[in-house]
Amino acid sequence: MSFFLKKKKKRKNSFIVEGLKEIKMALKANYIPEYIFLYKKIYKYEFISNFFRKQFFISYQIYKKISFRKKTGGIIASFFKKKFYIKKIKINLTTFLLVLEGIEKPGNLGAILRTTEAAGIDAVLLCNNTIDIFNPNVIRSSLGAVFTNNITIENYENIILWLKTKKIKIISTSVKNNKNNIKNIYNLKLENKSLAIVIGAESKGLSENWFKSSNIIIHIPMKGKIDSLNVSTSTAIILFEIIRQNYN
Repeated sequence: MSFFLKKKKKRKNSFIVEGLKEIKMALKANYIPEYIFLYKKIYKYEFISNFFRKQFFISYQIYKKISFRKKTGGIIASFFKKKFYIKKIKINLTTFLLVLEGIEKPGNLGAILRTTEAAGIDAVLLCNNTIDIFNPNVIRSSLGAVFTNNITIENYENIILWLKTKKIKIISTSVKNNKNNIKNIYNLKLENKSLAIVIGAESKGLSENWFKSSNIIIHIPMKGKIDSLNVSTSTAIILFEIIRQNYN
C-alpha cells in the first residue's frame, strides 16, 4: 500500500482506473488487473474484486489520498499498460482512421476517444503527443472508451510513411479556409474508402508536414464570428459527416 501511494504520480508500467463502469471497460478490453482498493462504506459491487489477486480495504483518509475524482463509488483499481504498434493495425478496403497531432488537453482527448468509439473508427494514431492516454481525466471523459479504442503513438514521419505505404488517403483539416484547393466538408466526394482524417490542436492546428502530405484538405464552414470550434466537437462533426457521405 505504501509503495502504491509513493509511486502514484510516477507509475510507468501501470495506471489507475476509478469507478465501476471504467474498471469493467478495462477488464472487457483484456487489460491485466494489478490492485483493487475498496472503501467498504460505499462499495457495493463485490464481484468485480474477484478479478484482482491483490485487494485492499481502505479507510476514508487513504481513499481520499489515492482518488482523483470525487465520486468513484468506493472502488479504485490499477492495471498494467499495453503497448500498441502501428504495424498491428488491420487494414481493409474500408479502413477509417483518425490521426491526432498535438492534442493539448486530456479532457479533449477523452471526448474524442468517446466519439471514435461511437463512430466505429478502426484506429486512432497520436503524433506529437504530450498526454498520457491513461491520464485519469482521459479515462473519465472517454467513459472508458480509451480502453476499447485501438490507439497507437508514433512520430508523424512514421505515420505518414505507413499511411502512404498502405495507400490510405490522407485528409487533413484546416481551421481557416486560407489554402489552395481546400474543400468544404459537406461537399466532399471520396472515391477511395480507405482513409485517414488528420486533426490538430486547437491553438496551432496542423503542422505543414501534414498539408504537404495530404491528398485532400478540408474545413468546416462557419457563419458566426468565431474562427474555430472545440477540437472534440470538430472531430465529431467531421467523422460523422464522412460516415454519412461514404459509409452508409
